[in-house]
Amino acid sequence: MTLAYIINSLLFVVPCILLLLLVFWDQLKTPTVLRIFIGGSVFLTISFWGTYIYFLFETPLHHLLISAASMFSGVLIFSSACKYNFWQSLFIIEVVNSYSENIRFLSMDLYYLMNGELPRQPILPIAFITTLLTLLTFPAIWLFYRHFMRPALDYTVSLSVWKWVWLIPVSNNAVYTVTIAPEYSRFGLSPEDVFFPIPPFWVLLTFSAYGILLKMMIDVSKNAVLQENLHLSETQIAAQQKQMELLQSNIQETRRFRHDMQHHFLAMEGFLGDHDLEGLKTYIRQSAAIFPARQTETFCCSAAVNALLSYYLEQEEKEHVDISVNAALSDPLPIPDAELCIVVGNLLENAVEAHRRMKPQERFLDISLSMPSRSILTIQVCNNYEGAVRQTADGTFLSSKRKDRKGIGLSSVLSITEKYHGIARIEYQNQIFKVSVIISQYP
Repeated sequence: MTLAYIINSLLFVVPCILLLLLVFWDQLKTPTVLRIFIGGSVFLTISFWGTYIYFLFETPLHHLLISAASMFSGVLIFSSACKYNFWQSLFIIEVVNSYSENIRFLSMDLYYLMNGELPRQPILPIAFITTLLTLLTFPAIWLFYRHFMRPALDYTVSLSVWKWVWLIPVSNNAVYTVTIAPEYSRFGLSPEDVFFPIPPFWVLLTFSAYGILLKMMIDVSKNAVLQENLHLSETQIAAQQKQMELLQSNIQETRRFRHDMQHHFLAMEGFLGDHDLEGLKTYIRQSAAIFPARQTETFCCSAAVNALLSYYLEQEEKEHVDISVNAALSDPLPIPDAELCIVVGNLLENAVEAHRRMKPQERFLDISLSMPSRSILTIQVCNNYEGAVRQTADGTFLSSKRKDRKGIGLSSVLSITEKYHGIARIEYQNQIFKVSVIISQYP
């Protein structure tokens, strides 16, 4: 094994490990340092021997099998060290492999332009060119992973699409290994000018396809979040509209009552004139029923939160749900009304939907909103439910409405809690689901 072989293997392994650590550090399982050391050592050893064996065989089929075995080992190592499943790890590693192979491809292209021929075996000038290209392009692949790969995984980590999307990079790398790699080895025997444009176009085709795919996955997931937020906004508007209609109805009834007051006074004066106290008492009791019966209930200082509480509690009352509300908020609130409504609205909507899926039985909803101090806000919603709470391997809650999709409502609650440096705790046991949120300061 020559120095060129060693450098060639290091240039494949080191950028891969560094890229994965920089982008997915927070997804690594504990103990982190030990897993990195063991995984990196095993992957480095496999890559060294894989590269050596690769160049011992001439046929594309042997190259494909060796590359597949090496990549499969890398995927197993990565999936055992991080929180992503096997299929997601396969996609991540295969795209990294595409990057490394494309760097080698471009290195061969530059060497060909300078020397007019291609070597059959790794040599030091190729290793030098590969090192230079890796240093120049590593920031670009890091940005690609940071702004495309990681967001796509974060938004769609629970979707079943990852069971199939790995076929794209795997097929790309298989085509490269079976068709393109043997071709540029053949050019080493009889170089032709047609070789020059192939590597740049191949790199452009490969990563534009990956970029478009990941961008589509991100956009679809963002649209789902926007649809959920739009639904919550529509619910809030409907709740406030209902409150306004109730308030307007009460105002009209109060006006009518004030208009009729003079008639009531004249009638009561007649009873007093006749010294008919029993008749006066009876008339007063009958008149009391004329006062406006419906009142807009006030739970706290926030009109928007009042509207949401009234809206969802009215639905729960129609379903004969046992409701307990304790709302003690004061101005100013630690967070804006809009974001407080996102948290409260999503938690209440989840509770209402859970009760709708239950068989007729005793159902309850406990709501607590309080401010232990002017800078601390606590929210707790507790309800019973039926069925099973579904989660992914990393603890992400799955939606009960959309198969294999992350629960957008709870994700919004957790996102706002994190934004304001708060703490969220989700508990479920004995068919009771409880969410507790503490927000302590402005971001």
